[in-house]
Amino acid sequence: MPADQSTVLLVEDEPLIRLFVSELLEDSGFKVVEAANATEALVLLEAGLPVNVLLTDVDMPLGCNGYELAHRVNQSWPETEILIMSGRRWPSQGDLPPGAAFLAKPCPNEAILSHVQSAAERTKRYHRAGSTPQIAVETAAKILPFPKTA
Repeated sequence: MPADQSTVLLVEDEPLIRLFVSELLEDSGFKVVEAANATEALVLLEAGLPVNVLLTDVDMPLGCNGYELAHRVNQSWPETEILIMSGRRWPSQGDLPPGAAFLAKPCPNEAILSHVQSAAERTKRYHRAGSTPQIAVETAAKILPFPKTA
């Protein structure tokens, strides 16, 4: 594994979607660690898994939902970029932590890759520049929600 390879924590309860997105990201050079729910994701993070990008679904059967997970990750691991996906629930005011982006499902493969690549590049720039995580989050370029596709 290359030293500069970015790690994506993929949190998705639907096994086929998780498999598809994981393969898509791995084929593009990312290391992908999968979790079926927020509880699994938090166990991995608390164990010290270094994660550049959290890519999470909103609706999950166990523990907290994707929005709650995103806020917990933002507070405890602020250097982690956060991308949230859903095909059922659009974010309301306060659902997204600062700097997080929302992608509506179904989302084209190119859009998923573009958002993950952009988020991974931001984490690399912050580490190279020696920025503190809070400054990095505050100065990050905002990503607009990707519109739904037919």
